[in-house]
Amino acid sequence: MADPWADPAAYDLVVCGAGPAGAIAAAHAARAGLRVALVEKHRLPRHKPCGGGMPATVGPELAALVPEAVRDFGITLMRHTWKGGEAQLGSVDGVDQPGSGSSRALWMVQRPLFDQALVQAAVGAGVEFWEGWQLRHVTVEPQEILLDLRRRGGAEVPPLERRVTTRHLIGADGAGSVVAQSAGLRRSPRIGLALELEVPHRWDPADPVLRPDTLHLDYGVIRQGYAWAFPKADHINLGAGLFRLRHRDARRDPTARTTIRAAIQTYAATLGLEDRLEGLRVHAHPLPVWDGPEPLQSADGRILLVGDAAGLINPLFGDGLFHAIRSGRLAAECLIAGRGLDYTRQIHALLAEDFEAARRLTWLFYGLPGLTFRYGIANPRATAVAARMLGGEIPFRGLPRRALVRIARGLLGQGARAGAV
Repeated sequence: MADPWADPAAYDLVVCGAGPAGAIAAAHAARAGLRVALVEKHRLPRHKPCGGGMPATVGPELAALVPEAVRDFGITLMRHTWKGGEAQLGSVDGVDQPGSGSSRALWMVQRPLFDQALVQAAVGAGVEFWEGWQLRHVTVEPQEILLDLRRRGGAEVPPLERRVTTRHLIGADGAGSVVAQSAGLRRSPRIGLALELEVPHRWDPADPVLRPDTLHLDYGVIRQGYAWAFPKADHINLGAGLFRLRHRDARRDPTARTTIRAAIQTYAATLGLEDRLEGLRVHAHPLPVWDGPEPLQSADGRILLVGDAAGLINPLFGDGLFHAIRSGRLAAECLIAGRGLDYTRQIHALLAEDFEAARRLTWLFYGLPGLTFRYGIANPRATAVAARMLGGEIPFRGLPRRALVRIARGLLGQGARAGAV
């Protein structure tokens, strides 16, 4: 069979990175009639460190792109704890509407299956998918962008190198984006760090704690972050992360991995999972958190960044999947309309105000976690508010002031009770 890369091919758009942001950008562009290539350095399906949770409002973004079958569960309850205790169970629809019929149920997906389904949809839309090809270098010429790609060899297959030309380029290649570096964008990103394990699990309807409709979060087992347990079809995604950082890049903190591992061990014990961790692989996940408005496109608007490559992880919650999906669509729409220069403005209009408010709140959420838990998170309606914020239904702005007022009232009430005694 002839190698389709034997001759250079000119594309309207090349997307590097076949995660949700890249696959969605590629699919939208191809449906509009552009010739699109989607380049991915790994073979699919591949493991992707990620909690895999999304708000139900992601549904319209995925219409006609992924089948319902890729969703493992709909999360209707969140169980919040402080160092494994003081458990508070909240409904994503509020205290008056608990149950599995929730309209705001958070989607739980397994990234290998979810990403592959999106890529298949992109291919169905006309995208040329090249898996196993790694982007090595980008050269920007006046009329075209040159991409140097390399495919690993094997025992009987030598490595291959190809040069591809394109009019436009979308970087969806994650925290260490080669596209961003080549375009001189995001020179000093702020990177958090998470570790996670996939703990095999069979769901028992009689288990009062570990349920397929319940997401678990703990705010006391690790400072400057939180731990989680997310239900999946045949396992529990168990992990912890650092989000408010001493170092600009948490990967350079020599204590970070040890701290996170210890938190996972402690949290596993509170859930009765500590005996199941032996021999499981620990996956690391760099988290490029939002660090303020910055250019997300080249000066000429021909190179755009989406998803993690653009640093679109909420600095408070640490979620990025929903924002990645929306950024992929927006990037494609801008290029389809010939308005690549408008991309950064549109992303900032969509996300910057909320992300900035979330960033201001991190000093309270992670700096005073005990008070935040007792007088904020433990509030019966806090889960529903968080679910609506995750889904973009209510804004983050104004929340820091309201949170401070609630904590102050709680402390005053606590002082009054102590005085009465």
